Amino acid sequence: MGLLFAALAAFVVGIAALAVWVSWPDEAERSLGWLLAGLVPMLVGVSFVIGMVIGQGIDRRLAAANPSSPQAGAEWWNDPLGLDAAFRSLARRYEQSIRDVERRGHALVANAERVAQLGSAERDLLTGIGRWSDEFHAILGITPGSCVPSAEVFLEVVHPGDRADVAEILRSATEGGGRREAEFRIVRPDGEVRMLRGGVEVACDADGRPVRLDSTIQDITERKRLENELDGLIRELWRSNEELEQFAYVASHDLRQPLRVVGSYVSLLEEELMGSLGGESLEYMGFVRDGVRRMDRLITDLLAYSRVGRVIGDAPFPVAEAVDSALSDLQIEIEDSVAVVGVASNLPILYGDRGEMERLFLNLIGNALKYRRPDHPPHVSVECEDAGDEWLFRVRDNGIGIPQEYAERVFGIFQRLHARDEYEGTGVGLAIVKKIIDRHGGSIRVEPWEGEGTVMAFNWPKAPRHPEAES
Repeated sequence: MGLLFAALAAFVVGIAALAVWVSWPDEAERSLGWLLAGLVPMLVGVSFVIGMVIGQGIDRRLAAANPSSPQAGAEWWNDPLGLDAAFRSLARRYEQSIRDVERRGHALVANAERVAQLGSAERDLLTGIGRWSDEFHAILGITPGSCVPSAEVFLEVVHPGDRADVAEILRSATEGGGRREAEFRIVRPDGEVRMLRGGVEVACDADGRPVRLDSTIQDITERKRLENELDGLIRELWRSNEELEQFAYVASHDLRQPLRVVGSYVSLLEEELMGSLGGESLEYMGFVRDGVRRMDRLITDLLAYSRVGRVIGDAPFPVAEAVDSALSDLQIEIEDSVAVVGVASNLPILYGDRGEMERLFLNLIGNALKYRRPDHPPHVSVECEDAGDEWLFRVRDNGIGIPQEYAERVFGIFQRLHARDEYEGTGVGLAIVKKIIDRHGGSIRVEPWEGEGTVMAFNWPKAPRHPEAES
């Protein structure tokens, strides 16, 4: 390389000196021309030396870049700019980067499979060579590298009771293509039985021939255990509900009948002993009669609460008819309290149980009449507005109101805010209302406002609930 640069420098300087001599004018000073002609050999020599130094420096740098190759000198003669070496270095770095990316990708996939308890495998249908991921080995209880991955080894781990079905799925997927899924058991080498969910899918080439079988398995043993426990709890719940229905039947017939008998005999005793009973005796009789009446009312309300949703007669019905029926049942209370009840004219047609809707308005309007302020005739209004996918109803009154801190409590069963000597009731009415609305997919609340009285607001879906939502 040094000799090449030296010869090239000497040649360039010689050509330049010759060009100066040839173009020198005759009339110019000939002595200056001879001086220049004498300097030409010296300039060629100096150029040759400088070229040698530069060339040797380049040789040393190129040799340092590739010191292990015995053919370095010859190669650098063929590639004086070092482009081939630079390209090979770049290629090596690119291959190393590809290997690093693949290694990180495999690590990420392995971590994801371990977290999801999902193992993957693939088998070349042309060569029969298979590959199982580490999680695939772990789920089967097999140490990686202890066996050659194959369909035969996999089927040996499958539970004998499920082995034929799994083998048939593999055969049909391999021959017919497509995707297959199944749940089956395996028996690990340590004897532990696990439940798996597996899937296989065949990949085909451009001609439609099966070339690769991709498989996945997931350990669902814990999920199956929880599902079985949930099924057991559901069965227990159904059994408890049946017992509750039997209790409701007993309460309806066997408990109310003795109460009616006690009430009848108390009335007979009062009639027979009317002249001989003193003030305290009459008061005692009143306590007994009141206790019988309240017990009968409590049993009736509990039965109504337990029957919500038992006999479902959901169908479209006009809300106005349900409100009119409730007002008809409350006619005596309305007349006794000189109440004014206003009903909106835009009440819609809803989908649900009409009987439950009648009971809902019977309780809400009945509470508005019951919890009124002394010397203030009740004013009750039933309002409705369109709220998109729902209808928003409000039952507004001018009664004693409900403090905001008790706005949630009033919907609990047996929750009363007043003593029985102040206002009658069992504390079940609003619980029945909430249960009816919840069953139909709505919601109820005490709406805060600055005026007097109470605003009971509830939402009712326009579309019927789907059967799966109720279950």
